[in-house]
Amino acid sequence: MFAATFDMLRSPYWPAGLILTLGLGMTLAATAWVSRWEQLSRQTEFQKQTNNLTTALQRTTNRYSDLLLSIGDLYDATGNQVDEQAFKRFVQRAVGSYPGIQALEWAPLVPHGERAAYEQWLQTTTRQTQTTLTERDRTGQLIPAALRPSYVPVTFLEPRPTNEVALGFDLASDETRRIALERSRDTGAIAATGRIQLVQETAGNQYGFLVFVPIYDQPAQTPKLRRQHLRGYVLGVFRVADVVEEALADLDTDLDFYILDQTARPAEQLLGVYDAQTQQVIPQPDTADELDLAVLCANGADCRQRLNLGQREWQIVFVRSPHRSPPWGTLATLLIGLLMTATLLIYLARWQAELSRTRELSDLKLRLFSMASHELRTPLSVITVSAQSLETNRDHLTLPQQASTIDRIQQAAKRMGQLVSDILTLARAEAGKLEFSPEIVGLAPFCQQVLDQIQPKPGQTLTLAGVPANFRAYVDKTLLQSILLNLVANGVKYSPEGREIRLAVTPAAETLTFTVMDHGIGIPAEAREQVFNAFYRGKNVGQVPGTGLGLAVVKTCVELHGGHLTVKSAPDQGTAIAVILPRVE
Repeated sequence: MFAATFDMLRSPYWPAGLILTLGLGMTLAATAWVSRWEQLSRQTEFQKQTNNLTTALQRTTNRYSDLLLSIGDLYDATGNQVDEQAFKRFVQRAVGSYPGIQALEWAPLVPHGERAAYEQWLQTTTRQTQTTLTERDRTGQLIPAALRPSYVPVTFLEPRPTNEVALGFDLASDETRRIALERSRDTGAIAATGRIQLVQETAGNQYGFLVFVPIYDQPAQTPKLRRQHLRGYVLGVFRVADVVEEALADLDTDLDFYILDQTARPAEQLLGVYDAQTQQVIPQPDTADELDLAVLCANGADCRQRLNLGQREWQIVFVRSPHRSPPWGTLATLLIGLLMTATLLIYLARWQAELSRTRELSDLKLRLFSMASHELRTPLSVITVSAQSLETNRDHLTLPQQASTIDRIQQAAKRMGQLVSDILTLARAEAGKLEFSPEIVGLAPFCQQVLDQIQPKPGQTLTLAGVPANFRAYVDKTLLQSILLNLVANGVKYSPEGREIRLAVTPAAETLTFTVMDHGIGIPAEAREQVFNAFYRGKNVGQVPGTGLGLAVVKTCVELHGGHLTVKSAPDQGTAIAVILPRVE
């Protein structure tokens, strides 16, 4: 187990895995916490809005109830001696001040025996436009009221111009209205109806409701006495949409809600739906016949509020608007966490790359020193031995022998100089100190000078082709010399005696190509991508001496020029390496 742990710690991937695990873990934990906090905040805001909306609706309905009670107090204070003008003066200001009121009315109890007299009064009041008590038939049309023991017709109303069609309508002719009338009569308290279609409604698609206040000719304590002393009713006429929209006029909310009358039959409970986006009440939504509170109210009891109006219980079912904003805090936390984790991973990757580069440089330096100590020792030994031999045996050596010894010394010195030059070039390149200093150079003499520095094998020929005599180019002489010397020297080294090594120069509009072609051992296909790495030598080099630095120097100098290399080679058939440099006029 300890060995496995140690191996894991030695892996170059464990820091990234640790940072990724910790980063994602902390990000997910923070995201979950912020999501929970946002959820609680939204829930708190949701609860606050539902409370505010319910309070506003309850306050508005209470204000209407107080207004109706104050009109009832007028009748009590005057001994029920209130004529049409007095009623109008008393309620006119209230109608103008409360936009949620459709109308305020007085509806007396009219026994059947007084119907003819009442209809005569109605005819005089409406100036022949209406001559009888009315009620609605099954199609909703107004027709003469049927005969019954008593009637509760609308007699005074304000505002009259927009509601005059309701004059003489018998409130007791409709079951919904009659239930509220009898409840108000028997309890002596305010009573509201369920949803109804108002007589004066013109839109045809809005629900309304009435609120009744009973008026007696003297106080009564029991339902039986209240029936005997009932004089009539003060009532308010309201549209659900007007009441809700007035109550919420000063509130900013993004909650939709359903208004339900819990006292009514299930099929008649829906009063309307408030759309927060349009700030209007929709009377009959498409889903009205299939209303599912369990679906609408996902938060259970938290999204339901109740309010009381005239002995009826309304329920407000709140639903979140589909237009609410997304959870920006949660998304921001997740994004920031992922960005921080990615940043740390990128920093770690760069740090590991830099560390790897530092190790490679260190290894390269060690290999350079090791190679230098080995490779330099050979030419130094040759120079030392040859010099001692020349000094000791000068008088015994013939002139050809002396010239051969001097030639060995010169060749060893050149080899050592080239080796030192390659090492310095790579070291300066790795340290970023190798500079690119171009100048105008005559290529023909320059290339010939390079070829003259190389000692070919017996029978080998070094040929320069393609470069015009007066052709000049803008290049770095030092770098180009290192490129060509190494390529031609390799061609000489790995080609047999008696073969040609050619240096061809090909000028083009945007490039300048130097191609060195030999007929040597070639480069195996599997080694072509590695031969430009320092110290790498192909498996087919055999006993041919070398350091593996030449092509690495070539690649470094070409890249510093902004150029690139191509290689064409076949084993035992030769190699053609092309150096393609950008041409600058």
